[in-house]
Amino acid sequence: MWWGRSPQKLAAFERSWVGSALGKNLQVHPWEALGELMPGAGLVVNTTPVGMSPNIETSPVDRGVMGKMQVGAIAYDLIYVPNPTRFLREAAEQGAIALDGLEMLVQQGAAALNIWTDREVPVGVMRETLKIHLGL
Repeated sequence: MWWGRSPQKLAAFERSWVGSALGKNLQVHPWEALGELMPGAGLVVNTTPVGMSPNIETSPVDRGVMGKMQVGAIAYDLIYVPNPTRFLREAAEQGAIALDGLEMLVQQGAAALNIWTDREVPVGVMRETLKIHLGL
């Protein structure tokens, strides 16, 4: 299931999957339906900047809707600072598995460095250096 805040972008997203194997099972819903459908969501991903500095106490999902998240569902926030975001804190309070965007940033950087240098990349060193740099 996909939810979106912009009806135009959501419709364009849905059209982009027409005719594909994944598109056959794609369910697209308006943002207002999130509360009704949240109990059935196994994965909720925040791809917005909501929750980043300077608005670190904001969340893209209302606390009441987060309260409907099922125990064991995965909440994934592409934001890596602050860590954790309000979105992830509230998901964890509901018993969800909370994942931040740090590892995606590390893996994207490692992949890019590997492509540019054609060498094995010390992913562990990159991860730890990034954590130090970010104060995590």
